[in-house]
Amino acid sequence: MALGIIFAVAYVFFLRTPPPVPTPEIQAMRGTYVIERSLAADQSTARPLPLASGSFAASSSGDASGTMRPDPMPSQRDDPRPLASTYNAKLRATLTSSTFLGRTVTRRTTGAWPPAWHVATPNPLAYQGLAAIVRSAVEDGDRSIGIKPLKQGDRKVWRAAMTLDGHAVQLVVDQLSGIVVWYTDGHATFTATIDWDSPPPAETYGMEIPAGRNVTTQLDESPDYQPSPAAAAAVAGYAPLVSELAPDGYTLRTVATSETSGAPRIWLVHDGQSGPVDPLAGQYQVAQLYTRGLSWFTLQQLGPGAAGKSIAFLRDALTSIAVDKLSFETTTLQYGALTGATVYTWYDTSGPTLFASDARHIVYVTGALTRRELIAFAEGLKPVGADAARSSVLQRLELVLVHTALGADPVVRQVVERRARLDAIVRVADLGIVDVVADAAHVLHARPPSRERRQCSASPSRASPSRA
Repeated sequence: MALGIIFAVAYVFFLRTPPPVPTPEIQAMRGTYVIERSLAADQSTARPLPLASGSFAASSSGDASGTMRPDPMPSQRDDPRPLASTYNAKLRATLTSSTFLGRTVTRRTTGAWPPAWHVATPNPLAYQGLAAIVRSAVEDGDRSIGIKPLKQGDRKVWRAAMTLDGHAVQLVVDQLSGIVVWYTDGHATFTATIDWDSPPPAETYGMEIPAGRNVTTQLDESPDYQPSPAAAAAVAGYAPLVSELAPDGYTLRTVATSETSGAPRIWLVHDGQSGPVDPLAGQYQVAQLYTRGLSWFTLQQLGPGAAGKSIAFLRDALTSIAVDKLSFETTTLQYGALTGATVYTWYDTSGPTLFASDARHIVYVTGALTRRELIAFAEGLKPVGADAARSSVLQRLELVLVHTALGADPVVRQVVERRARLDAIVRVADLGIVDVVADAAHVLHARPPSRERRQCSASPSRASPSRA
C-alpha cells in the first residue's frame, strides 16, 4: 500500500506528461474588430462588403466594454447609429448608449445571466465555446473537426472547420490564449486584431453619463442570484450538486435559481419551440457559473421532482438528437454522486457539452471545458452539504490518475476507424478534408489507426441512449 501511494505521488508530480493543448490563462485583452459580409464563391475577387467595426476590452473580473459603428449601406441616407456598451460585473449591469440623428439613448440592463462580459457589442468572447471545441478536438484527436495548426505572425493558431446544427462554420483560434481571432458562418466574417502586449486600463470599463440624460432601466428577472449553493438549496427544495474536480484555476463565481423555463428540453433541442404547458411547472433549476481568466462554463441542474417526471422524455430525446449532434459520445461515470450513470457529450454552439441524469438529478454542463475536463468535472459532483468525510489521499490520487489516463493513447477502446476519443455512436461529420476560405488551406484529419493496431484492439461495451 505504501509503495503504491509513493508511486502515485511520484507519477502525478514528476512523471506525468504535460497536457497536449495549452491551458488558456489570459487575464485581460483589448483590440479592434471588423465584420464583413461574406462573398459568394463566384465573387471571390471582389472586395468584401464592410458591415461594422469597433473595439472591445475584457478583464478576468468580468468587466467588459465595447463599441460598434455600423458601416452605412449604399442606399442609406442617414449615418447609422454607433453603439457604446460597458458591463460592470460587481453590479451585474450593462450600460448601452446609441446615437441616432443627434439624439443619444441610454439603456441599463441588470441581472442578466451569465453575469460576466455581458456587453451589447461584438467581441471574441462570444465565440469562446467554439474555441473550446477546437481545443477539445485537438486534445482527443477528434476527426469530426477539420483542424490545421498554423502560424499567424509570431503566434501559433489552429484553423478549424465544423458543422453545428446544420450550419458550417470556420474559425481561427489563438493556441496560447484560446481566443478566436477570425470566424465566418458563410454569411458574415468577424476578424479581431488583439493587442496582446497592452492590457486595458481600469477606466476602460466605465461610461460617463452626462447630467440630465434619461436612462431607461430594464431588470432581467429570470434568475434569482444566491449567495451560495446552500442558499440555492433552500430556494430550490433540493441539494444541488457541486464539483470538487473543477479544472485548476476555475472558481465558482455565481449561483442562481430560476424556474425551469423549458429545461431540460431546451438543453437538448434548440428549435425555439416550447409546449403549451410546462410539465415541470413549480420546479426550480440551479445554475452555477465557473470562471478562470477570460474563460467560463456553466452547470445547470434540476432536482428529484423534475428528474422523476422526465425519465421517458429524456430517453426519447437523447435517442433523437444522437444522429444530429456533432461528435456525440457516451461513457459511464465511475465516481461521484452520479456513479454508474451514462453521460452524453457532444459539441454545441455553446461549446463542449455534457448531459447526465438519474432518478434524482438532471445535469447539463457547457462552455469552455474540453471533453476530458467535462467528464472529470462530472465525476467530482456531490450534493452540497454532503457529509464531511473527504476522500482519502489514496482515493484522490486514484481520481487524478484515472483522468490522467484519459489522455493516454487507447489500447482496448480503439476499434472504430471513424471515431473520436471514445467510440462515437454516430458518423463522422465530413469526409476528412475541409477547405478553409481564409487561406484556401486544406485541413486534413489525422490518419486512421493501422491495420495491425486495430487488430490488437478489443471490442468495448457501448452505452446506448435508450439506457438513459
